[in-house]
This record gives sequence, structure tokens and C-alpha cells, in this order.
Amino acid sequence: MIVRKIKPDEVKRTDVLFAIAFECEMDNTNTEEKDYEETTSDPKSRDDKYLGERWAAYQDDNQTMMSYFVAKPYPILFDQQHCTMIGIGGVSTLPQYRRMGGIRGCFEAALPAMYENGVAFSYLYPFSTAYYRKFGYEMCCERLRYQIKLSAIRPFPVMGNCFLVDQEHLMLEDIKQVYEVWQNKYNLMVENEDFEYAWVLSSNPAKDQRFTYVYKSESGVPKGFMTFFKENDTNERNLKCSRFFFTDIEGFQGLMNLLYTCASDHLYVIFELPTDQVITPLIPEWSMGAGKCEKLFCGMVRVVDVAQVLRMAKYRGDGTLVIQIDDAFIPQNNKSFCVNFRDNAARSVDITDAPADISLGIGDFSRLIVGVCDISALELMESVHVRASIEKISKVFYQKPNLLTEYF
Repeated sequence: MIVRKIKPDEVKRTDVLFAIAFECEMDNTNTEEKDYEETTSDPKSRDDKYLGERWAAYQDDNQTMMSYFVAKPYPILFDQQHCTMIGIGGVSTLPQYRRMGGIRGCFEAALPAMYENGVAFSYLYPFSTAYYRKFGYEMCCERLRYQIKLSAIRPFPVMGNCFLVDQEHLMLEDIKQVYEVWQNKYNLMVENEDFEYAWVLSSNPAKDQRFTYVYKSESGVPKGFMTFFKENDTNERNLKCSRFFFTDIEGFQGLMNLLYTCASDHLYVIFELPTDQVITPLIPEWSMGAGKCEKLFCGMVRVVDVAQVLRMAKYRGDGTLVIQIDDAFIPQNNKSFCVNFRDNAARSVDITDAPADISLGIGDFSRLIVGVCDISALELMESVHVRASIEKISKVFYQKPNLLTEYF
């Protein structure tokens, strides 16, 4: 088996492979050369810009493509530091080549290459968490999905108004301003580039039946925006939000006031929020089917460069911790790291032979350093070995707000 990045004239072959593997239709009219040249010369999306960032496994003839995945870079923030995350998507294997190690081979080649290219993290949305744990990925971002009966909402006493986004009123800068509040707060949020906002420029609510509203305070400050569409469920007509962002309680209340006006035509509104945005006290009624909330697991994270992440991380106060990492795919991580921190920031990160305060696999390390959970979860992590006090370890590993809203 041969594993390598694809050539420009192999882009279409990966699309065909995906369509066959997942039994979905594709546009098969363009030539491979036209697809690549036209798309990359004038990219309209991140997919376009990084069209060639795909790893594939071939039979020994170096021609017969068996498996592939996309590995797109995203600029993100981790503990208020700028870094790069690789989003893995499109993971596909033709049926006749499954269980032959094609995807494993792609990860074995791609992960060390990510490290050499200065990447800090990788992220993916799994079809199986058990499968991707074999490559060092671990469960990460969690969200709360709310379903609230519109008639259970009571109007909030806010003085601002909601405005519909359309071609005459795009309000792009207002949307950016609201999004950037979350971008700067949550670990792993993508630092959007212009093409991430292309959906705003193409807004056509009458045609697409997707409605984006921006809430502005009485003084004109943008404090929230949401995009929703009608979703029929058996005999119900509900509103489902694909985007729901707000900067403060007024922003949330202003958006809810707009949704309340839809109660005569729709039963529920459905939206997702990060786990630290607890809105239950703001809705007066939750019993008798008025509302419910469920937790969703949204993807898996992997640290690609342990030393880089330790240098960027925020700590609690002063201290030193020796962390031993087990990483079967990136040998530069398969070491013990001594991190010395002062005033909440790393002063040095060095490879050491000193006895480890904590030993853990790259997956558990990834989950802990991103801040998905605090050290109370350590007792449930069978492969983690702790040799220092909980107080000492809690200065490095503690719960932090994290969220990823991009899909790939």
C-alpha cells in the first residue's frame, strides 16, 4: 500500500470515491483539470482554497485509490492564543477495500506531517468514537440542545429590535461583531475568514426560506443573531436554528422576543448552545412538554504538537508539572515534558528524564488540556496514572469554555 497526498488531477477521483462509498449523487460533468484550476484560482470557501489537502491510500501500483480523507487547516484560538487546527472530513473507503488499513495508513502519514507543518490540533466528527480513539482522538466539545415551546416564552422587557438579513440589509459587520465575542471566549472556535461569511452575502430568505435576524439594542449595538428554518415533524411545524449567537442576556432575550411572535404558526424552536450558557432560569415554564434540554457530544479533538500546546496554555498561578505522554503516531510527543509556569503562563517547556507527575495517552491529554472536563474525571480515566497531588495537577488541567461551530 502507498499513502501520499493527492495530485491536482486526482481531486475528482476522491469525490467519486466518496460518492460511491456513501452512496450519494455527485456532479460528474466537469473534468478534473477544470475542477481544480477554476476552484483554487478563485476560492469561494475553505473547501475551495484547500482543495488539494487530501490524503489517500493506493494499492502498490500507486494508481488504484482505496481510501482518502480531507485535512483542511483552520485558524483557531486556544487559551486566547492563535494556532492552526486540521479538520478531518470526508473519510471514505471503497467497499471492496474496507478493513485493509487504508485510513490507518492515511493517519500514519498525515499526523506526522501535521506536526512538521506546525499544526497544534486536529479535530473530526466521528462515525465511531471507538474507531478514532485508536488514532489519538478523544471526545471534546459538548453542546446543549434546547427545544422550547414558543407559546411558553414570555416577552422580555428589552427595548431593541430584530432586523431581517437580506440583500438590501446584509448587516455583515454586525454579524461579525457578535460572532467574534464567542470566537474570543471559547477554545477551538474558528477565526473566520471572509469566505466563512459568504452565507451572509448570499442571503435570500424569500427564496431559500432560511431567515437570519440580527438583534440590536436601543442604541444600535448588535447583541445577537440567529438563522432558522421551518422543520416539519409529524404533525408539528417547528423552527430549527442553524445559528444562534448572543453577546449578553439582552441579546438572548431580544432573539427570543422575535421567536415568540412565531407561536401562532409553529410549536417549538430548537437551538444549540455551549454548556456554559444556562438559560433555564430565563424561560418561565419547562413542565408538561413546554421545554426540554439534552446534551450532545460534538466531535473529537487531538493534540498534534504537545510542546506547542503546553507553551500556549493558560495555567493557574505558579508551578511545575512533569507530564509523560504516550503517542503512538507522533514520536516527538512520545516523551516527558516539564512545564514551568509563572503568573498563569508557561515560562519553559522542556523534555526531561525526571519522574512524571502524571502519565497519560495523547487522547486523554487532549481532552484535559482543552478543558472539556476538570480533574474530577481523572478517577474515571483508567489509563491515566497520577503521582502528584490533585492541587498541583489542577493548576494545569481544569475546565474551560470550548466550542466548535464549523462542520467539515
